[in-house]
Amino acid sequence: MRGFLKYLLSNVPAPVAEWAKLAYDCIPPSVRYGKPYREAVALFKESDWWDRKTLVAYQEQLLRDVIHHCYARVPYYREVFDQWEVKPDDITRVDDLKKLPFLTKEIVRKRKDDLRARDVSPLNLEWDKTSGTTGAPLDFQIDLGTRAMERALALRQLLWLGYEKDDIIAEIKEDSFADAERVWRYFPGTRHLRFAFFSVDDEKLDRIVQALKQFRPSFIKAFPSSLYILARWMERNKRSIGPIKYVITSSENLYPSIKDQAERTFRARVIDHYGQNEQVAHAFQCAEANGYHVQTEQCVMELVPVRGGECEIVGTSLRNLGMPFIRYKTGDLAAPGDALCPCGREHPVISQIKGREGDIIVTPERRIIAPVAMDYAFYHLEEIREAQIIQEDINTLRIKIVSWENLSETTREALTKQVHSYLQSPTMRVILEEVDEIPRTRRGKKPFIISRINVDEYI
Repeated sequence: MRGFLKYLLSNVPAPVAEWAKLAYDCIPPSVRYGKPYREAVALFKESDWWDRKTLVAYQEQLLRDVIHHCYARVPYYREVFDQWEVKPDDITRVDDLKKLPFLTKEIVRKRKDDLRARDVSPLNLEWDKTSGTTGAPLDFQIDLGTRAMERALALRQLLWLGYEKDDIIAEIKEDSFADAERVWRYFPGTRHLRFAFFSVDDEKLDRIVQALKQFRPSFIKAFPSSLYILARWMERNKRSIGPIKYVITSSENLYPSIKDQAERTFRARVIDHYGQNEQVAHAFQCAEANGYHVQTEQCVMELVPVRGGECEIVGTSLRNLGMPFIRYKTGDLAAPGDALCPCGREHPVISQIKGREGDIIVTPERRIIAPVAMDYAFYHLEEIREAQIIQEDINTLRIKIVSWENLSETTREALTKQVHSYLQSPTMRVILEEVDEIPRTRRGKKPFIISRINVDEYI
């Protein structure tokens, strides 16, 4: 039903769709997402304080169920199991997944039809896609139970952070409204205050801050790039809002400069959330902000060593039976954790999310430069509003810069010097390009680094 409603809303005039969304927002999540949502919320209340042994046992039972489902009902996996001479009963623990090959985006594109379970009704599925930040977008299907689990996970993190039912949540993400001049809209059903942030200027940023002061949200949810622009503007203009509990970031890399700026401006701790549209791996920080808790009731997350000591997140969804992804290569990089979080929850912990493989810069000398290093190059350069780094080829780095007013020669020289100091490449050409705006992806994201090269060819 939700998928059908989304289809209807995509084919009506924008003002009608907007009012329909307001009405739909008044339906409680327990009704909107149905029994799977209610069951997930009840599960999390119980499993929050399970010990590690119980968490593992629950996860591996789900894994066994998914594996048997895939072999019996998903043509692609029946073929893979037979080709690799693996039987469903051979996979009973997480470590047994290594008996199966990885699933890649290219395989999903080529075998999309064969990845659909044969006994799942189309009415129980909805289409989704990746943003295509580092390549062509990928289309796939998610069953409605998995979507309900996703919403329950979002509530779980809020509850870990002290959320109460009367709290207002401000969302500074990719929303746009039928009226192009509208900056915000309040949704009373969920007590969400949503902002349009595709293109903002001084006047719109001022209106955003006024709305934040008026509604006094307890939480701010934001893409890091949007959060950074707002926080920098507020600091430059000596503006502030009332106290909030936490700022929650997601969907983009949370770099140190963004985290520092936001915590300084909003006087609240920034808490990060990791996930992806494919719904194969979820992990988020609790109030301790001491690593990311892997959501083992929803996924299996493997950290597979790649190059330079990095690990890639390979995810297996334990919930999406409509189009199951097993050992799916996300392209996201992370560092394992080796200790329990001080909060006392015993979910496995990832110490750091490091970005995407596509974020890596490779110099002509074959040095690998991590995104966080390039982030430090922009520290304390107050004239720069936002920037984006594009590796055009192995020899060329283009840096697009949006300034608050005018970019001085002093700042240009300081940035160039900083970038070269991190690259340590005498032959790499760095081009600074001033632009009026850095475009967002269709999902509203602004990747900090975009690589146009095939990294595997050079390292």
